[in-house]
Amino acid sequence: MMNLTHRLTGLICVALIALQPTVALAGSAYAVSGKRGPFIDQVAARKINVAGGQGARGLVDDAINQGANQTARLRMPQTEAKITALLQRIEASWPYPKGAPLQVLIQGVDYYSAYSLPDGSIVVGFGLLDRAQSDDEVAFVLAHELSHVRLGHFANDAAKKRRHDTAGRLGQLYVLASLAGGARNLSGGRQGAAVFAGRATTAGRRAEATSDLLHFFNNAMIEPAWAQGEEDEADALGFDLSLKVPFAAEAASARVFDTIQADEARRRQLRASLEGRLKREMGRTATDSVIKSALDSGGSRQEFKRGLVGSAGRMAMGAATHSDGSAEHRPPEDRKRGLGAYSAAAYRDLALRDEATTWISDLRATQEFTDARIAVAAVSAAKTARADGDLAGAETEIAKADPTMFKDSPLVLNEAGRLRGDQGDTAGADVLFNRAHASTDQTIDGYVDHVRMFYETGQGLNGFLVAKAGEDRFGDEKPFLALKIAIARQAKRKKEMNVFLKRCMKVDDESLQQDCQLAAGKSPEPKRRRGIQVMGVGLG
Repeated sequence: MMNLTHRLTGLICVALIALQPTVALAGSAYAVSGKRGPFIDQVAARKINVAGGQGARGLVDDAINQGANQTARLRMPQTEAKITALLQRIEASWPYPKGAPLQVLIQGVDYYSAYSLPDGSIVVGFGLLDRAQSDDEVAFVLAHELSHVRLGHFANDAAKKRRHDTAGRLGQLYVLASLAGGARNLSGGRQGAAVFAGRATTAGRRAEATSDLLHFFNNAMIEPAWAQGEEDEADALGFDLSLKVPFAAEAASARVFDTIQADEARRRQLRASLEGRLKREMGRTATDSVIKSALDSGGSRQEFKRGLVGSAGRMAMGAATHSDGSAEHRPPEDRKRGLGAYSAAAYRDLALRDEATTWISDLRATQEFTDARIAVAAVSAAKTARADGDLAGAETEIAKADPTMFKDSPLVLNEAGRLRGDQGDTAGADVLFNRAHASTDQTIDGYVDHVRMFYETGQGLNGFLVAKAGEDRFGDEKPFLALKIAIARQAKRKKEMNVFLKRCMKVDDESLQQDCQLAAGKSPEPKRRRGIQVMGVGLG
């Protein structure tokens, strides 16, 4: 029935387009027509740059160096091998040069999504594997991502910006939530907390945890930003490739777009709640006492408070630019209609197929998959409880990952370290963070959070040492600059603080510059207004 429904949708779309040629889909007409036959045949005469552009390769190198595409990496050898084998089955139908070999990375997030990178890596959200209803569904998504790689879309650097374009975004705003906590850092660590006991400290901790959750939400899947025409081509070629295996591409693609649309609505609701909470908590913590401690001398309390809350707004906007719909990306419903019209024209005599579940059932039957499901859910629930201020509940949730084979993954260890730090167990948190650092999958976020903990407890020297280790490992100082400024200021090393501040002000990133100014106790300069391009989610 799903096959027939999608078939009728495509036929209706063809009729509507014929009757109303002036009506375009989401800003422009669907880029691929099926009237000339399947798209896989249409690209025969096209020169394809299978190596990708040098600038595009720089993007993936940068993402890997920053630890960004490993924000929630889970090593799942059995699952990765099964996905790789499925990709190879799909790619066997690609009749042109193949380029770099494929690599599969799995993200431990409940995102129904995947994206590709210029080196042939295909990053798959665990949520896609856990929520797909058929083999055909997963095959269409993988074929779509494979299509981006094999069509050489990465050769066009202009369309390959990552979804968020702020160079230092990985860590810079963490310091602001800490600043809002007041006494935990500005009065010599947690021992000074009694000075600002009660609402400010509690709200500051909640703001910090909420900013962590927004940051994770924003960075877990940092897929490239494709132009509409490229996305349309990947949809059409993904349809062709999955159909040739053969999979039930019509039913599967329709459900994929329906699920993406529902997923977007769910994320928008969650994000709106987090954004509102972050702004409220930052506003509550920015009391006159905290601001007085934050400012060295002079400056406006009101400007400083606006700066804190404004930074919370920038963090919220960072999530919004990553996760909302986009003028670039065609909405899922329009992609579904466009692909329906394409398939109806290109495959007029297509025999409808039933969907299968053998592959996905075998994938989910392993202990590896069962453990991953528990670990992913445990981390997600712990993050939510921590943002709610329920540290005991968060500890209960993260403990559910202990019996699994993923208990020593950075995904689990970093969150457990944050929780220990929130509860005042600095030594225990230090052990957990160091265990995460020993993993090849450790992220730059883990280093930033470790530094932040030492800053908040007045252990600046330890913080500097961890920051240096993180900078050496990932080759980037930007995520640590605001924290390094705050630590130097905390130790009353003004000359050193000004050296870091001067370095920060040379970075081409206004948000980072403002956060560094706030960390130095200065009212930030007014931010110049810029147009904000909003990127979409779904299939990268």
